[in-house]
Amino acid sequence: MRPHRTTGQMAIGRDRFFYSGLLGNSGKPRRMGGVTIYVAPEGELDIGFGKSGRTERRQIAALAPYETHRLISPCGRILNLGFEPESLRPEDQARLIARCNDAERGPQLAQRIRDAEAQLSASGKEAGFTNTAFDLLFLGETLAERPKDRRIKEALATICIEIEDNALSADDLAAKAGLSTSRFLHLFKENTGIAFRSLRMWKRARRFLDHANGSESLTEVALELGYPDSSHFSHSIRRTYGLKPRSIRLGSRNLKVFAGAGYTLGPDRVMP
Repeated sequence: MRPHRTTGQMAIGRDRFFYSGLLGNSGKPRRMGGVTIYVAPEGELDIGFGKSGRTERRQIAALAPYETHRLISPCGRILNLGFEPESLRPEDQARLIARCNDAERGPQLAQRIRDAEAQLSASGKEAGFTNTAFDLLFLGETLAERPKDRRIKEALATICIEIEDNALSADDLAAKAGLSTSRFLHLFKENTGIAFRSLRMWKRARRFLDHANGSESLTEVALELGYPDSSHFSHSIRRTYGLKPRSIRLGSRNLKVFAGAGYTLGPDRVMP
């Protein structure tokens, strides 16, 4: 029997996150910047792909970074795993997505993730998790870290630490790395699989998850995350998660949030 939870829980780190809780069945388009896995806590979910309107009913679905989709969970709850694209090798991303979407292996993994959610809640050890522990718990395997050029690793650390700096530019990071801007942008995409601007926008929207159950006003959160104004903030969050920031905040009032190893929640900074 699963422990009682009022809303849900989230374990979030630099490269991974897990969310268990209310979905908010808006049916609006979503566009997550990481490898995204959805699991129906019970029964199945409805997922629509791209702009074609094609919808499938499944227990589990996985999507590549920035793949537009729509999501409805009849039970009103969802289990959601996220993996940052720069943390996984391209072949591991493809293999993980294929495993989830396979007609036979997918449901087996869905049940494993449901069981892992119960174990996570019962263990009381959500805080301080590592990538290895996360992968073993939810996937039953470990995913190797994507190799990256030292200069790009440093740039990624700077982006995560200083995400609130709206002026943080490719020119600045290129100069810090001792590269021309064009060379930096090419090397950045080669090492992460994602264009610099797209990844920076995703990191800013992802950091909103840290504040999902916070007490600060949404205006304060928008400024903290480096958005120029509330309108840009609301548009970015809605485009990413398919919900307005206020709706996410209302649905996360009793959400328990745990930080992974080396990750600080709230207005503090992500540690490299």
